[in-house]
Amino acid sequence: MGRKLFLLIFTFFLGPFSQDSFNKLPQAANISCPILLVDEHIIAHTNVITSKEDIEDIAVIKEKPSRKAHFYNLTANSILFAKLKKKIPFKTQAELNAFFNLEENIPVYVNGYLLEHDTYTIATESIATIDLVAPNEENDLDQKVINVWILSQEERKNGCSLQQME
Repeated sequence: MGRKLFLLIFTFFLGPFSQDSFNKLPQAANISCPILLVDEHIIAHTNVITSKEDIEDIAVIKEKPSRKAHFYNLTANSILFAKLKKKIPFKTQAELNAFFNLEENIPVYVNGYLLEHDTYTIATESIATIDLVAPNEENDLDQKVINVWILSQEERKNGCSLQQME
């Protein structure tokens, strides 16, 4: 009886805490490719930084943030925060939905991870591909959603290589 009670407690109490709590699609990238968050709202690939002169300020999170942090769902594969000297053209989530003739508030994902706030925008030069994802048994979605890949096919498969800046 004691062993069954331990197993029951272990399964129901510790089980949920051992899994990540990221809101993501089944095809989400699970590799170490950091997302760059420019000016607190523009999601970009790190390749938008082409030289040290582009950078005004850059920061890295050393510890995993609490679930309450507005950028939590973007931290699955690490995140960099940057203020850049150059302007980065971007598309809003509403603009992407309109392009695909979807309602303005349809969820948008980046690299398979849900953007939990509509204030996030996506750097146009970072968009590698856009998938329109339909509901199915595997993804458990209620409606079609957009998944924007800022990673190339090769990066999704092999991970990202960090390049030296001049």
